[in-house]
Amino acid sequence: MKKRIFFLICLIVFLFGIDVLFFRKIQFLLPNESPWNTNHFFNFLYEYERIRSLPKIKKRIIVVGSSVAYYSIDARSLEKTLKEKFSLDVDVFYLAYAGNSPLYVYLLLNWLTSLEPDLVVYPVNFIDYRLHRTYVLFPEGRNDSVDESKMIRDALTFGEAPQSLWVFPWETLKEVGSEMDTETFSRYIVSSGFTFYRYKDIYDQNLQNLIQHRFGRNTSYHSYMGATIPEGINGLGWTGKQFSFFPTHKMEEKGIWLEVTPYLLAGSTCKLTFSNGDTNQVVNLKDARWTNVRLDPIFFRENKQITATLERVWYAHEATGAYLDYHYDPMGVRLEQTFGLEVAKSGVQYTREPRTEDYRYQGMDDRTYTRYFYYRLLEGLDKRPGIGYLVALKLAKERIRTEKFRPFFHFHYLQKIADHFRNRNIPFLLINNPENPISLSWYEDSDWYRDHLLFLKSLDSGSVHFWDIHGVLPMQGFSDFHHFTYVGMEQMNSIYAERIGNLFPK
Repeated sequence: MKKRIFFLICLIVFLFGIDVLFFRKIQFLLPNESPWNTNHFFNFLYEYERIRSLPKIKKRIIVVGSSVAYYSIDARSLEKTLKEKFSLDVDVFYLAYAGNSPLYVYLLLNWLTSLEPDLVVYPVNFIDYRLHRTYVLFPEGRNDSVDESKMIRDALTFGEAPQSLWVFPWETLKEVGSEMDTETFSRYIVSSGFTFYRYKDIYDQNLQNLIQHRFGRNTSYHSYMGATIPEGINGLGWTGKQFSFFPTHKMEEKGIWLEVTPYLLAGSTCKLTFSNGDTNQVVNLKDARWTNVRLDPIFFRENKQITATLERVWYAHEATGAYLDYHYDPMGVRLEQTFGLEVAKSGVQYTREPRTEDYRYQGMDDRTYTRYFYYRLLEGLDKRPGIGYLVALKLAKERIRTEKFRPFFHFHYLQKIADHFRNRNIPFLLINNPENPISLSWYEDSDWYRDHLLFLKSLDSGSVHFWDIHGVLPMQGFSDFHHFTYVGMEQMNSIYAERIGNLFPK
């Protein structure tokens, strides 16, 4: 009997040891090769561990929030502008991820203590309050009268907030465990105690990336993270009619993988011409699939830029199935994820690079942009179920304009967040972030919007500062209702820097 108990104790200790050693330690020592805006929660955890391991040698600005935050502020650009204009030598870090609502920002606050922030910046927008969920769950419901406990339980569902189980299980239990049913409560208990259970759905993505980048074709991915293409490349790795690059040893050894669509072929072969000015090579693309192309060995004799030119292009709005998309950008071929690199990029979890879709609105007048906006974001729901949340947001803004403002649920947590920083005398900047003028027009002139601004302003006192800039960016700076294009982010940099710089003592 004693041997069995001893064996059981040893097994439990071994399991906890492996759990702590690998899932809490070793996996964060491996290089993170998950690109920006993917594998959100692992990237968040990895970045937190990275920041925590750094010695503090400068003042620190921590940007918290959702994708609204990390589409708005470029850390390196903000650091540069603050140094040039305000002689402020600071480090700017992100602790943001997609879908992060005020509840989960509140649960993050105790994590910030060890990071010793000198300023915390929190940009918010309508999407962060998750108010559209009321109308999704209760088609005839209203946000000024819905049962708050029902909205809390909805916010705890895995589909709405996987981070509550993956990132903050113990904190979530303490805060809203009384609202959980027995099954949900049990899952959070297990997730709090065992990291392997907590991270089971997120840690393996980085391992898959590591293996794929080193031994695979890199042809199955969500976000391009290869070499810079001078002519531009979109977020999914699609080129235009031309793309230029420098030859690499990896290309010489393994060739180049290109995805060819049937729409590019249009029933016949498509010529792809490679040239470095001295040498030319023509490849006939004839199969609609990922194709391996081998360059002439002459290209590898010197390090000269090679330009690839396609005979023609295709358009996603004329396609069907997985290739269908509602935009008018000319499309070429899709490049493998780590195209043009000898070694895959790592540590780029919060590094945003410009893509062709970031520039499609430059020079576009308001009328043309507005037509494009409705077409690209709100048409074809039956063919594009992924835009469902945008359609729901539009409905929510149109309906909430007839309601009274009610500071419930996530607004309570904004109050708690403000109180947290005020009580600790830590500077905190809450920003009512810019919104696309088109979606803003659906509810800006309502009593609800006016009173919601008055509530946010009421949080401003002591070390807590509120800043309303909801109308400062033109529509061409937005990719949707609330996310900036790369161009929009660059336009906003000096505006953010001016306000943030003035918060520090001269």
